[in-house]
Amino acid sequence: MEPPGEPSRLSPRSPSVSTLADSAAAAPSALRPDGGGGGGEGVPRPLEALQSAPIPPFLSKTYELVDDPALDAVLSWAPAGRSFVVWDPVEFARAVLPRHFKHKNFSSFVRQLNTYIAAEGS
Repeated sequence: MEPPGEPSRLSPRSPSVSTLADSAAAAPSALRPDGGGGGGEGVPRPLEALQSAPIPPFLSKTYELVDDPALDAVLSWAPAGRSFVVWDPVEFARAVLPRHFKHKNFSSFVRQLNTYIAAEGS
């Protein structure tokens, strides 16, 4: 799903578009400028945020894959940097998934990614 006001990221070359759940990688209240109620000094507390809400391994692995320039022909960040595009799902399933996950099924990868997207909207 496209954020409001952003053009479609689909192109003839991109059969699959997936978004990373911003809230899963973003910090909870401890990173808010107001301090998130954790003392009220107005100082961000990133270490506190990491301790209170660890990033799930699936999301951290996915982030590392998308952020790897060596894989840009297979998957890369979309121009706005808030989502990523799997340019070659067949190659992604054949070569990338088995090295980093316990399967090589692209549909399973998308299904698992969608669980985090659904959690973000709740």
